[in-house]
Formats: sequence, structure tokens, C-alpha cells
Amino acid sequence: MKLLSCLKKRDLLNSDKVSQSELVKFGEAYRQEGRCSDCIDFFEKAGHVEGLIQLKEQCAAEGDYFLYQRLARILEDSPTSEEWLRLGDNALGAGKLLFALFAYQQADHPEKITQVEKLLKLPAQDQSSGKNMLH
Repeated sequence: MKLLSCLKKRDLLNSDKVSQSELVKFGEAYRQEGRCSDCIDFFEKAGHVEGLIQLKEQCAAEGDYFLYQRLARILEDSPTSEEWLRLGDNALGAGKLLFALFAYQQADHPEKITQVEKLLKLPAQDQSSGKNMLH
């Protein structure tokens, strides 16, 4: 399935004449292309709760704080401290230091917050992996 231009996507998402199954198909097409935010738009419009839950798990595994938070809000879910810690650990492992910091703040975990704050203060060339971790 071909992805839509931004204007066609907007029009489709604002239309009352599109079926739930068509919205889900577009959402899946965007998901396959790695465009999670667009996928969320379609799944939310379709009321595709199962797909939104799967995306939330995917975002947790990828350490994507902002999309995870957006999905939690859509699903009217309040993640536990353990869920935020898991997301933070995944974000840290992926080098997404700010996402890790925000997740650890949500988990109210001072030791992990301090650990990430120290990493954020290091110049990029001093970090052990040698790559810029400040995405």
C-alpha cells in the first residue's frame, strides 16, 4: 500500500467517510515503514485498541519515551514505576539518554536519574562507546 502525502493523510484522518478497516490498513502500512507516529494517528482514529497496545509495547522496547507517553494518554493508561524503569533501561541501552532520563524521572528513581545526568554532562568524545549519545 502506498503511503499518503501529508495533505491526503490529513484529509483522510479528518474524514467521517473512511472505514475502520481502511484506517487500520493505512496504520499497518505506516508501521511497516517505521513511521510509528503516523501509525498511531490511524490506529487512534480507527479505535484499534489492540494495535495501540502493541505499539505501546514496541515503544517501551525501543525506549521511545514520547511515543510511549502519547500512547499511554490515548489508552488512558497510567504506567507503573516498573514500566517506566523498563523503558528507561531500554532507552539507556539504545543511547537515548534524554528519553532514559525522562523515564527514570517518571519512575521516581533517583539513582538512575543521577547516573544518566552524569552521562549527559560528559563530552561526547569522552564516552566509552565513542559515539555521540545525545540524540
